[in-house]
Amino acid sequence: MTEASVVAVGTPQSFRQQLARSLEIEPDEVGWVQSATAAEELLIHAFGPIDVLVLSPEVKEPDALGLAEFVGRQAPGTAIVMVRDHTWNGLLPAAMRAGIRDVVDMTQGTEELRDAVERAVVWASNLRSVGIARSESHGGGERGKIISVFSSKGGAGKTFLTTNLACAIAEVTGQDTAVVDLDFDMGDVFTYFGSEPPSNIPDLMALGEGATHDRIRSVGLPVTEHLWAYGAPSDPTAEAPAGEAIGKFLRAMRNDFPYVVVDASVDYSDSALVCFDLSELICLITSLDVVGVKHLGKALDTLLQIGLPRDRFRVVLNRADSKVGLDASDVERVMKVQVDAMIPSSRLVPTSLNKGRPVVLDEPSAEVAVAVRQLAGKFVDAAGVPDDVVTTNGDGGRKKKRRFART
Repeated sequence: MTEASVVAVGTPQSFRQQLARSLEIEPDEVGWVQSATAAEELLIHAFGPIDVLVLSPEVKEPDALGLAEFVGRQAPGTAIVMVRDHTWNGLLPAAMRAGIRDVVDMTQGTEELRDAVERAVVWASNLRSVGIARSESHGGGERGKIISVFSSKGGAGKTFLTTNLACAIAEVTGQDTAVVDLDFDMGDVFTYFGSEPPSNIPDLMALGEGATHDRIRSVGLPVTEHLWAYGAPSDPTAEAPAGEAIGKFLRAMRNDFPYVVVDASVDYSDSALVCFDLSELICLITSLDVVGVKHLGKALDTLLQIGLPRDRFRVVLNRADSKVGLDASDVERVMKVQVDAMIPSSRLVPTSLNKGRPVVLDEPSAEVAVAVRQLAGKFVDAAGVPDDVVTTNGDGGRKKKRRFART
């Protein structure tokens, strides 16, 4: 077993230890990723064979079936074992049709899990021994960068920052950029552009990972130069897409745009967590009030607990010049985080919203617009640019082309 590549998939992280105990090996001999989408990313960029993915009970059935479909297409030499903490009534045939090798009921003890994983390892080894080619991509092609913006507190300025940051990145890089509204309940991204979404949720999810350039552009709406918007009409009654489907959609966007800026939902939904899995940078925005800072702390703790690396996070203070008895140093001292950017308050922001034109375009020389543009420059530097681009300086002036390091 020690030579096999076994990866635990799904929260909590203790599932990795549980799996290792059942296999009678050390926990560091078992890999771990936090979600089905993270497992797909692992397979895309794996440098060696992965024998078995073992899915925790927290991985939802639609995500498990979607992962199995992805594995069958991209990594046919990898087996999937699904662990449930209850009887999977009526869905076992669907799992087998999707290519899941085994479904283990943990209420029956760990011996069944050990046997299932060992059978899966033998199956994967036999496939390789007879020379079946693996079809995973090893990261040879360019792909875009996803930057997500999140706050679990309403009114923090999440959508304001998403839309203006996307505009600024498109301006700074001179490359086509996508802004995506994942708040399917009550998203407002299109309002900032005075528009309505042209597509619905099924249209977006149908893009998958094999969508052509023309198909991807036909589902979006060009809202400014080099910027395309994607989202669906707000509908609190609509059924949210499965997280794995969101992952495929975002990868399709990433494959077609150098930059994708995502307005994540305000809760820790599957769509938000999948978005974070795929993001190069996760921008946590808060305003200067006790409730907002409390939400910021909770967000950091939650996202770190599910296994997201700390270096992905960027902390942004919105309305940072407000005289409310708190300042950036208070936030840094109490939360033990570095504030990466401070956006000043401005009456131009609601005015620009009413006009349907982001403030970085409507009032480019305003202090708030300059602050967002400077943040965009930092994010571009941090994430890297896939090709030679034309950049701008802080006040919108053109600069010569330069090449950013690829990551």
